[in-house]
Amino acid sequence: MMDTLVQLYLYFSLIFMAVGKYYMCVGLESPLNHVSYRPAHFAVDIDGTFLTHDKNALEENRKAFSRVIDAGYNMFFCTGRPLRSSLVVLGDEYISKGYKGFPGIYHNGAVVFGPTGNVLRMVKFSKDFLSAFCDYVGSHHLERSVVFCDMYHMYMLDEDYSLMRRALEDIDYRDHPTVVTVPEVLEKNITLIMIGSPDIITNQSRFTKGIDYIMKEGSCGCWDLTAGVCTKAEGLKILLESYNVPADECGFIGNGTNDIEAMDLCGHSFSVNNADPGVSEHAKYHLAESNEEGAFKRMVEIVYGL
Repeated sequence: MMDTLVQLYLYFSLIFMAVGKYYMCVGLESPLNHVSYRPAHFAVDIDGTFLTHDKNALEENRKAFSRVIDAGYNMFFCTGRPLRSSLVVLGDEYISKGYKGFPGIYHNGAVVFGPTGNVLRMVKFSKDFLSAFCDYVGSHHLERSVVFCDMYHMYMLDEDYSLMRRALEDIDYRDHPTVVTVPEVLEKNITLIMIGSPDIITNQSRFTKGIDYIMKEGSCGCWDLTAGVCTKAEGLKILLESYNVPADECGFIGNGTNDIEAMDLCGHSFSVNNADPGVSEHAKYHLAESNEEGAFKRMVEIVYGL
């Protein structure tokens, strides 16, 4: 008899969980209407999440972002972009009113800024790594397929950036990358490397993925490399520790494979409906809307009632 009761309890518990998840997914009502579900800190991915090609929808996202900031919550970017191109997404009007990119997590967690712009973390590629990497790139004539990045500039070993141009423009970097020599690259604070094909790094036997570098999908078929074990989650840990806040009290919204670790880490993580395959299962909640359909604005309504 007891076993039967336990089985019935588990059966109905699973049904109620499924129904609750359904309502969150289709967006019919908001189960997140209690103040305990309003994280004081909330991390926002940009590309495929906050950013949309619809100008009106983007403007609504900007307004929603500003409403959260004005209400006293700490909403910030957590992105693979550098600081410079991240601010383009908000626009000058909203930057002048409040959020200026600080705090923020950039280059997939390699760079973390505190609320005053103080650098909490900057994980750069070592000179040894860059030297060996550049040797391989040069010997295999791959200079046109590699971009070295710091927070404000892009560098290449060749003047021809036609192979990488679309990816750069996709993250709102429209200047011609600065052409540099290998010795000059070694002196830069390179925190991310964009490559046109994963083979450029995986064919180098000297480097081990997950130890010497992390590789994540980037823009327009390109891939992003960060040094060591940099992920958005690692960056979030650093930032949240500075506030003495546990990760289960932080929110996050994203769509890509570079968001997976952050979704696993944060207690209130959301995936948008256009999330890459296999990504949504790492989020605590799933939105019915895509980024183009106002998913970010919808999340703000659900979580903060704004």
